[in-house]
Amino acid sequence: MLIVQTSVDKILEKFPVENMKTSNQKYYKIEFDNQPEYLSAYVSGEKDSLEISRQFWREISEECKRVECKKLLIVEDIEEAVSMADIYMIASEIPQLFYGVRIVFVDTHLDHQSLNEFGEIVATNRGVHGKIFNDVEEAKKWLLL
Repeated sequence: MLIVQTSVDKILEKFPVENMKTSNQKYYKIEFDNQPEYLSAYVSGEKDSLEISRQFWREISEECKRVECKKLLIVEDIEEAVSMADIYMIASEIPQLFYGVRIVFVDTHLDHQSLNEFGEIVATNRGVHGKIFNDVEEAKKWLLL
């Protein structure tokens, strides 16, 4: 696993997101709701890609830091799914974005379940304290434990 991570890190060093050509167009919308016990982020859109996912995860991270949240509920409603390789890369970056934050993730598209499960494994193996759910109420229960 260390060899794979090292290779991914080397690739990311060569192609940082800041150097990628991206348009100013946002393919998603985020709605934040700062509750007393947690921050919620509702992400919606039709299109997804590695760059789009990185962009909204970083935007959520910035808001989380701004409001000093320690617990985060993310509900994603994006029809298109990214590839398994993209999930690996995104999930590998989450620990640096959300250090010390308890995260629950709910995807409204059940056909993304296997990708999300893989992402959970990758992220938790790298230190993320989080879990995926199919139900918002169940996610909140776990988040607020």
